[in-house]
Amino acid sequence: MRVLLLLVLMLSVPQAQSIKQLIKHSVKKHHSLESIKYRLLAMDERIEKSQKWANPDLSVTINDIQFRKPLSRDEERMQYQAINFKQKFPWFGKLSARKTLALEEKHVVVHSLESAQVQLAYNIRKTAYTIKELEARIHILHKYTNLAKQNIKLYTDYIATDPMSHADSITAELSLSKIEIRSEHYKSLLKAQKEKLNYLVQKRVKKISDRLRMKKPKSLRYYLAGVRRNPSYHAKLAQSDVALANKALVDLEKHPDPYVQVGYVNRTDFPDFASISVGVSLPIYGTEELNSEIAQKEALARKSEYIDYKAFLQSDIRENYARLTEAYRIYNIIQGKSLPQLQHMLELSASAIEEGADLFNYTNILEQKLALEEERISIMAEFMRTQAKLKSLIGVK
Repeated sequence: MRVLLLLVLMLSVPQAQSIKQLIKHSVKKHHSLESIKYRLLAMDERIEKSQKWANPDLSVTINDIQFRKPLSRDEERMQYQAINFKQKFPWFGKLSARKTLALEEKHVVVHSLESAQVQLAYNIRKTAYTIKELEARIHILHKYTNLAKQNIKLYTDYIATDPMSHADSITAELSLSKIEIRSEHYKSLLKAQKEKLNYLVQKRVKKISDRLRMKKPKSLRYYLAGVRRNPSYHAKLAQSDVALANKALVDLEKHPDPYVQVGYVNRTDFPDFASISVGVSLPIYGTEELNSEIAQKEALARKSEYIDYKAFLQSDIRENYARLTEAYRIYNIIQGKSLPQLQHMLELSASAIEEGADLFNYTNILEQKLALEEERISIMAEFMRTQAKLKSLIGVK
């Protein structure tokens, strides 16, 4: 019976999930990724389509139609009916060039999917760390609220008739009200962030097992070396390859595709016969040359874009790395120096209250320590969010 009760209690308690688990679930289920996956599936048909010839032309010819008897076909000895079949043959190398272009276009979609997955993972991490920050702020405010209430009650019990102590108590109560208002504000923000996370993960998330924690940042060289793993960078590179493949195909368009036309002719008073025609279009107006120049400039533009994007990524990494190391240094100052000093002052002030000392001094120190605790939490969350941004810049899901 006890085992059954314990099992029921375990099932009723919300199971915490790690951020990695949330990302893994979202990457499989998110509808924004599904649309890209369908586009990727369509690329296989595009590749197959690139190897198909142009559709043939089929025509029927009825010549020498007499106006006075348009339906009669025995008024004129030269009247005939013909069926014509015309097929264009792609110039040697064009089918291969079309397939190369389609494959490069598929690579763009592949990298776009990976880029969307990385961005989704970053948004989940960023939102999750914001939730953990708000939960930590609410927890610390609750802790300080209880601590302040205990000391106010203790102070009131010791000095109940002193007019100055009454003023100190009111000041302390006002300070508590500010804390409670801030707590309600955080709860409202927390609710909004949880709804955002539910959308990103595509399911209800009740609890996150990860904690805000600090560790020494990896080197800047590590992140800069990871630029080439960024899927957006590869998408830009693939777009450049698409432009080059298109240029190769356009160059082949200078050579016109030949065509063959075969006809079967039926005549009333003469034997039937067949006809055959062979021809090509004449590229005499310079359109193909202009198209080649356009494709060349577009290829150069794409190349400049991916070179510029690489420089942008490196700059973005350096900028975020500066924020990361700054947050790490500030955290060490708060955690190693400022908080221990204020904690010692708070303990001395709390001891003095028990002997009837000034409550105002205690309230002031309490507010300072609370502000510093919140700043510590904020710095930890900012460190984690910046680290998540750096991960996304090097293509980590």
